[in-house]
Amino acid sequence: RVSDCVWASTMSGAMPTQEAVAAYLKQHNLEPHLNDMLNEMVKTRPEQAEAWISGYLAASAAGGAAPPPAIGAATSAPPPAVPQKLEPCKSVISEVHAICSAAQDRLFPGHPLPPQAVAVASKPEYGDYQNNSALALFGRIKGMPGAPASPRATADELLTAMQEAGKGIFEKLEVAGPGFINIWLTRDYVVRRVREVAVLGPRPPLVQTCRAAVDFSSPNVAKEMHVGHLRSTIIGDTICRFLEFAGFEVLRINHVGDWGTQFGMLIALLKREHPDFLQAPPPIASLQVFYKRAKKLFEEDEQFKSEAHANVVSLQAGDEACLAAWRLICDASRCEFEKVYKRLGVVLEEKGESFYNPYIPAVVEALEATGLVEGQDGAKVILPPPGSPHTFPLIVVKRDGGYGYDSTDMAAVWYRVCELEADWVIYVVDSGQAPHFELVFSAAERAGWTRPQTRLQHVNFGVVQGADGKRFRTSAGESVRLVDLLDEAVRQVSAQFEARQAAGAPAADEEGGDAAPPAGATLAGDELRAAAEVVGYAAIKYADLRSSRIKDYEFSYERMLAMQGNTAVYLIYAHARICSIMDKSGVDIEALKRTDTQPLIEHPSEVAFAACILRFQEAVEEVLQNLYPNVLCEYLYELANKATAFIRDCRVINRPETNARLMLCIAGINTMRKCFDLLGIGYLDRL
Repeated sequence: RVSDCVWASTMSGAMPTQEAVAAYLKQHNLEPHLNDMLNEMVKTRPEQAEAWISGYLAASAAGGAAPPPAIGAATSAPPPAVPQKLEPCKSVISEVHAICSAAQDRLFPGHPLPPQAVAVASKPEYGDYQNNSALALFGRIKGMPGAPASPRATADELLTAMQEAGKGIFEKLEVAGPGFINIWLTRDYVVRRVREVAVLGPRPPLVQTCRAAVDFSSPNVAKEMHVGHLRSTIIGDTICRFLEFAGFEVLRINHVGDWGTQFGMLIALLKREHPDFLQAPPPIASLQVFYKRAKKLFEEDEQFKSEAHANVVSLQAGDEACLAAWRLICDASRCEFEKVYKRLGVVLEEKGESFYNPYIPAVVEALEATGLVEGQDGAKVILPPPGSPHTFPLIVVKRDGGYGYDSTDMAAVWYRVCELEADWVIYVVDSGQAPHFELVFSAAERAGWTRPQTRLQHVNFGVVQGADGKRFRTSAGESVRLVDLLDEAVRQVSAQFEARQAAGAPAADEEGGDAAPPAGATLAGDELRAAAEVVGYAAIKYADLRSSRIKDYEFSYERMLAMQGNTAVYLIYAHARICSIMDKSGVDIEALKRTDTQPLIEHPSEVAFAACILRFQEAVEEVLQNLYPNVLCEYLYELANKATAFIRDCRVINRPETNARLMLCIAGINTMRKCFDLLGIGYLDRL
C-alpha cells in the first residue's frame, strides 16, 4: 500500500526534488515503512529505484528526513504483497450467485434469489457451491398456475436454466435431497482465476464504496497507552486496511483525549517545577509519573487545586502561557504514542478533542434551533427519543456553562458527517460505550445531519482478560503498558528462536522434503531481533483479531506464541515453508509469471488448495459487511492448512510438473501475504 503511493508520485522517472521527497515522507509518516519500500523498489523496479533513493538521500542530507535503513534489513511493518494497483472484480461466489439469479429471474419473475441462497458446499463431494433456494422458492410459488409440483421439481427446472446461464463456468450440476443444487466449477475457470492471482495478486471484491471515517485508538494525553488501548488500535487499523483495499476513501482519525480539566493540574505542576518552561522547555521523560504526581497534589493540596482550576479557566480562555504548557505536554505524549504505533505499523491522523472546541458553540446553537435541546437542572440536554431504553440524556452544556464529552462528541459527529461528508462513520470503542453512541447517533439523525446513505456505526469490542478472568493487569494491579506488552512478546520469541537453534531443530519442516530448510540456516544478531519483532508483534495482533471482537479474550503469551493451532506463529511458518520450496526450486519466479504456464490443479490437495485461494474475496466481502476481522483469520488459517496438505501430498521440486505446481505456490503466497497485510501483521520468507 505504501509502495503504491510512492510510485504513484514518482512514476515520471525523473529524480524527485529534495523538497518533494521530504514533504511526502513527513505528510504520510513513511519512516516506519522505508525499508519495505526500498526492498520492493530494488526487487521489482530497479530501473527507477536508483532515482528515488538518490532523491531520498538528497532530502536526508538537506535535513528533510532520517537516513534510510540498510537494504535487506528485516522490519515488522507489514509490506504490501503485490505492488500493482488492481481493479476490483466479482468474487467467485458473486459470479455463481449472478448466474443462479439470472436463471431464477427467467423462470420465476418477481421472485428474486436471496443473497444467502448460494453458499460454499459443505463437503467436497457436494461440489464447490450449492444453490439452496428451491425449498423457499417453492413455498412462495406453490399453487400458482404452472408452478412445479415439489421443491425437487423446482430445483430440476432451476438446474436446466442454470446450465444454460453458466456455460463456461459450471462443469456439473446435480440436484440432491429435497432440492439442493450442487455446483461444480469448470477446471478451466478455476485455473484461469488461480493463474490471475499468481500473476497479479488477489484482487479486491467489487463492492459499493464511499468515504469512510474511522475513529480508533484514541488514547489520553499525559497517560501512557496500556493494554486497554490494544483492541481499539488493532481492530481499527485492520478495518481501515480492508476498506482501503476495497477502494474506499478512508479517513483514519485518532480522537485523542487532549482537552479537559486534568490539564489544569498538569499545567500547575509544570509551572511549579519548571517556572521557566517557556524559555527552557523541560524533557518530561515519564508523563505517567508526572500525571500521578499532579493528581496526588490535586487531592492533597488545596492551594494546588485552586491553581489547577484557575489554569483550566485560563486555558479555555486562550492564555498563551497555558497553551504553551498544554502543547508541551501534548508533544511529549505524542512521542510516547508513536513508540506504540511504530511497533504496530499503525498510521493515524490526530484530531483530538481540542480540534472540535471551536465548533461546539455553533453546534449547540444548531441543535437548539431544531428543538432537541431542553433545560434540565440548569444544564442543556438532549433527552432520549420516545421509546428509547435509555433514561439519561446527552448533556450538551453543563450547569456551569462549560462543555463536556457529550458536547465534543456531538461536534465531532457533526464535523464528520457535514464537513468531511463521510457516508460511513465508524467508532471503534469498547462495548461499555454502546448506550452513549446510541444517543449520539440518534441525536445526529433527529437533527437532520445525516443523509439517506449515511451510516453511523459503533464497532464494539470486549475486554482483554488475565488468567483470573478479570481485566488484564500487572501483579501490582495496574494497567499493563502497551510498550512493555509488545517488548515482552519479542523477548519470548527471541528466546524461542535461540532455544530451537541451540537444539538443532529445523526452522520450517521437521519432516524434510521440499520445504526442509537448507543446512545451517540460522538467524543471529540483528536478523534474529528483526525476525522476533515480526513474529512477536504479529502474535499479539493476531491473537486479538482471531477472536470475535464482541467477546472478551484471555491474554496468554503461551497460547499466542504456540507453533501449532490457529496462531500467527503457525501461519508465518506455513508461509515460510512455501517460500522455502520456491527458493529451493531454483526457478526464476518473476520470469515464470511472465510465461503462459498454467497452475496444475488435479490432485485432491491441489484442488482443495486452489478452491481455498479463490474464496479470499468472499472472506473480504464478509468482513466488509459486518466488520468482524476474525472472519479473515479463520480463512487464513484454513488456507495455511490447505497449503500444508498440498506440500505434504504433492512434490514440487525436480518434477515434470514443477513449474505448474510453482504457479499454485505463487498464488497461495500472494493470497497469504495479502491476508497478512489486511490484518496488519508481518511475515518472514525464512525462519
